[in-house]
Amino acid sequence: MTLFHTHVIVDWSARSKPSPARPTKDAIWWAAARDGVVSEPAYARTRHDAVERLAVLIATELGAARRVLIGFDFPFGYPAGVAAYLTGEASARALWDWLAARIEDGEDNANNRFEVAQAINRAYPGVGPFWGRPRTWRYPDVPTRESRRTHREAHPPERRIADSQARGAKTVWQLAYAGSVGSQVLLGLPAIKRLLEHPRLKGRLAVWPFDTGLRAPEAPAVIAEIYPSLLRKEIEERKSGAEITDAAQVRVNAEAFARLDTLGGLGPLFQGASHLDAAERRIIETEEAWILGLGHEEALKKALGRSM
Repeated sequence: MTLFHTHVIVDWSARSKPSPARPTKDAIWWAAARDGVVSEPAYARTRHDAVERLAVLIATELGAARRVLIGFDFPFGYPAGVAAYLTGEASARALWDWLAARIEDGEDNANNRFEVAQAINRAYPGVGPFWGRPRTWRYPDVPTRESRRTHREAHPPERRIADSQARGAKTVWQLAYAGSVGSQVLLGLPAIKRLLEHPRLKGRLAVWPFDTGLRAPEAPAVIAEIYPSLLRKEIEERKSGAEITDAAQVRVNAEAFARLDTLGGLGPLFQGASHLDAAERRIIETEEAWILGLGHEEALKKALGRSM
């Protein structure tokens, strides 16, 4: 049974200025597959523009009685214990609220993510868990290198359960330099909260697995964490000519999820990896989240190889 009519894959960005008018890498991209047909990837210069346009896209699909899956390419949670340490509640959604109350993200992409990271570092003993500050940026409590941190035995875990199992996944504590995802998380989670609370969508979206548990969701629109690099080889093989890699990866991932759904095979992905035990599942459902498709990579790859 097909779970969704429309599959949207979003590649996020933590740029501090609007991306160039001419589409470029390291910006916000998304692709939508409607009934298995993938549209031309869309490009946004700012996070605010992306949220507004994604809200319109989702609302339009829901208005046509079409179920929608939206995948964002950054972690939806921090390692177990962080939410309770900062908010007093072992809940990723509580931490989303905590971050949204502190993150300032202007319509021109100007933001205070390093100030918030510095405040979190100060909450921990020694030099806190966040690292990766550009050398010229004056945030002394955020070290430039991972090795400059101290009292690490009192810090939260380096990785979530999912991060330790996804090949090549970076730690949420790295804010800058190649492959870093920490800044995307700090700016991305408040952005998803804005999407959830958008006037056209409020009460119509569910976040997997926090709102749904590790099971196939029943909500008409579902937001999930994805990791495009699960299909790294397939993206390279299907990338055309001078196509920007970010555009290729949202396009290929949208096609993969849509094809697998059409084949009736998407449901098991929402159950997480089969080897997870009860304690891990509880942490994933409340604090850390899971990467949709992790543990089911072969199913996605096989779906890409089949004709519609």
